[in-house]
Amino acid sequence: MSSVNPILSLVRPLFLRRPFADKMLCHFLRERLALPGLLLSDLFPDLDQQSVTLQKMPRGSWSTPTQDVVMLLKLVRCAKPKRLMEIGSFRGYTALYFAQHVESDATIVTVDRYPDHGEAYRQTPEAERIERRVGDTGPELFAKDAPGSYDLIFIDADHSYGGVRRDTELCLPLVSQNGYIVWHDYANWGYFNGYNGVPEYLCELATTLPLAHVLGSDLAIYSPAWKRVDSPARSKYLKAIGGAPASEVGADPWSSASLR
Repeated sequence: MSSVNPILSLVRPLFLRRPFADKMLCHFLRERLALPGLLLSDLFPDLDQQSVTLQKMPRGSWSTPTQDVVMLLKLVRCAKPKRLMEIGSFRGYTALYFAQHVESDATIVTVDRYPDHGEAYRQTPEAERIERRVGDTGPELFAKDAPGSYDLIFIDADHSYGGVRRDTELCLPLVSQNGYIVWHDYANWGYFNGYNGVPEYLCELATTLPLAHVLGSDLAIYSPAWKRVDSPARSKYLKAIGGAPASEVGADPWSSASLR
């Protein structure tokens, strides 16, 4: 991480092939998830009226969980982005769903280091609106992208602290002023083996940028509009995080409004 505990760096090799041990010990590190939470419905009042459809179900252990895909697609339906980017596309199911739920004039860019990424949408009608890029994320991969040219960027690639920091720093200049960056795996796993530094990096980033955890998911979200003092979007953001429950532990399930 940014400053790895010397003791942690010594014991980390012991956890590399023991994900169960890592997950068990992460249970005691709940303070990792310190971002304020919000309900997407507080940002988009028409969220519940937006329908999403999944026909081809994702397969493979690296596929984005269905509940997070649904949350992403609800965001797409509400925000209506015209240009999207996915960092870490793998089999391409999320990109396929994006293509099926965006407006007809929207385009999607997918990035992955694996040359054969995108099997889910290749040889389908949706492939026409998807641009595949192959390679490790770096300035050269985005050289032709103008600043502020993406309305939605989904980061779901290298989850290490250094990896998510690199990808985020490359993407921040590319998101439009009213657009969104969404990170996956803002979740309490992978601390001891070093596989998931998303919580640590985003908590650091939140000291300078207004970020939030999307309740009911493992997603975190940011919009440049939330920084502008006179922006209605900032007012919505502040109201949303102010009304979100800090914890559901011990809550009355009949009175709770949080998404599952």
